[in-house]
Amino acid sequence: MLDKKITKIKYIAALAVLMLAIGGCAMPADNVNGTNQEIQENVKTPNIYDSEDAAVVVGKNTQEGTIQLQNIATAKRYTLNYNGTTRVFDKNDVALSMQQLKEGSVVTVRFYRPDKTLSYIKENADALNIPNLSDYELDLQNGKITVGANTYLLNSNVVVISDGKETEPWELNAMDVISVWGYQDRIYGIYVEKGHGYLRLQNEDYFVNGWVDVGDKVIRKIEEDMLLVVPEGTFQAMVSHKGSSAMQEITFARNEEMVWDLSSVEITVVQTGKIIFTLTPATAKMAIDGREVNTSKPVELTYGLHSMRITAEGYDTVTQYIKVAEPSANISVEMEKSSDPESEEQASEPEKKPKEDEQEETPVGKKYALNTSDDEEDKDDEEDKEDEKESEEDSSEKKNNEDPEDIVSASDKYKVYIDAPEGVEAYLNGSYIGITPVDFPKTAGNYVVTLRKNGYQTRSYTLQIDSEKKDVNYSFTELVESDE
Repeated sequence: MLDKKITKIKYIAALAVLMLAIGGCAMPADNVNGTNQEIQENVKTPNIYDSEDAAVVVGKNTQEGTIQLQNIATAKRYTLNYNGTTRVFDKNDVALSMQQLKEGSVVTVRFYRPDKTLSYIKENADALNIPNLSDYELDLQNGKITVGANTYLLNSNVVVISDGKETEPWELNAMDVISVWGYQDRIYGIYVEKGHGYLRLQNEDYFVNGWVDVGDKVIRKIEEDMLLVVPEGTFQAMVSHKGSSAMQEITFARNEEMVWDLSSVEITVVQTGKIIFTLTPATAKMAIDGREVNTSKPVELTYGLHSMRITAEGYDTVTQYIKVAEPSANISVEMEKSSDPESEEQASEPEKKPKEDEQEETPVGKKYALNTSDDEEDKDDEEDKEDEKESEEDSSEKKNNEDPEDIVSASDKYKVYIDAPEGVEAYLNGSYIGITPVDFPKTAGNYVVTLRKNGYQTRSYTLQIDSEKKDVNYSFTELVESDE
């Protein structure tokens, strides 16, 4: 009797649990349909799209899961949402993460317009892509970039990305390493792989009128209050003057300033190295630091940087820098035959000492070595006098050699004005020119203007000054406060 009662209780309890379960699952029909619709959208949205576009990647926000794009044809910008189901590919259909997709790249995107959901993004297989460019010529005045024998147009809305931020094309420097994307002969996106930083020499009095060399990339004559634009990365920096030199390995970060205090460096006493030159053709003549040398025997040169000029009838003139840092070295130079008949006349002209403005801050791709012949008398006293007079000579030589049709002279009183931002230090090709607003004489050519202020990020701009007889005004954006 007791067993039957227990069994009955179990049956009732089980029936109650079953009814409770059925009751808990019941819901209005509308809610059921809504849930099914929501599930259906979650499944289909990543795989469906109603729009396809060719665009440039402007920026990504991985925390918010958004990507900003710029339409190739219209330059219109828009932002799409992405998630773990968004498909990302390189041009070869290899899957990528969103982090691997570079800003500035030209892509094909498919998205669902109603909720701005990105379904698919792929590096465009038909787009032009030239990665890691270090040898190129940027002509911002005419909106062009030349790579080897090829010249490409810069789109008027070209996207330039540096250090994860959008920047202006004129903030690019010739020493930057960049990757470019485009279609056929037009560039739509530029990504700065390696940018530039800044070097300030401190307590440089001993080395004034000497040379500073940063990794064979930057060579400049040393003057007071310099601020040099230098490539990003770790390089061996050297300062030298009259055979004495000092070296230090320095790491330069992008857009950051490094100070090298020369009061604490170990200065190497005057040293010389003997250089054996082999020139082809054998009739070639060589001048080092503006003086002809006898290359039939080893040439003794003081340690440091020197300028070398080699001429021969019927051959292209060779002008290079060389660095002497060893007791002995061999340098071979094979000249190329000239296709320009005028070069023969130029080769026969008397040698002139290179002007200072021809030797400053030009990135050097190849370097040899040089100074004076060991069969000449000691020229130290004469060189000392020339160092003192060099700035005056440079000014007069420049005035005499300029072509009035190509260059607007200072006598015409046309100027380049830097109006904004106000109250910052301004440097022209590394030389201090004053506190903004400031101006300098207008002369046609390429210049790098650097703006600096304590507590703010230093910025530099590449300017291409024309030869029109009128003033030019520039106003740059305000400097951004430094994080430090």
